[in-house]
Amino acid sequence: MTKNGLQPWERIHNWLRVNASRTFDQITAGSGATGFRGLAGAENLIPTRYTPLSLEDSQRERTRKRTELEIEAEPAGTTSGIFLGEFVPIAADGMGDYLFVDERPGPESGCVREWDVDEGSRLPSLWPSLDAMLTDIAHSLDTGEPALHWHADAARAKFFTVSVYVPEVHDARLSWQRSRS
Repeated sequence: MTKNGLQPWERIHNWLRVNASRTFDQITAGSGATGFRGLAGAENLIPTRYTPLSLEDSQRERTRKRTELEIEAEPAGTTSGIFLGEFVPIAADGMGDYLFVDERPGPESGCVREWDVDEGSRLPSLWPSLDAMLTDIAHSLDTGEPALHWHADAARAKFFTVSVYVPEVHDARLSWQRSRS
């Protein structure tokens, strides 16, 4: 999905350059990098506190985190107490928590989920896909409207209460603040 002919990652990139220059300056991806990987290193880019990983960092963390246990896999989008080989880390918070794409087969294959260092992946998916995540973030940055509505709706359906987040910029750095859903 494009807006003004730009892909969501391009909208995010341009928004950071204009509105959050210190966050923009943290991007470590080379000038030829495109898509989600073109935003690697932008601290706190993803609600609530996640920084996109480069392809190299993602591969290193995936190898480090995954378990070698052979278990019968549940479908994508379901909870897991161990970091599976089908979990592809895409962002980290620097404290042991990750966002990952769940590549297990099933109706939610490709969804973006959160890995908590203490609790695993117990909450519902954050976004149905990486593209949906980028589109949601770009929309939130462009409009100031909260991000993560899809997640909040999915969580409510499973009797969880979660927050949505609005972007804020202080001292040219992007952050995300809780908002009522």
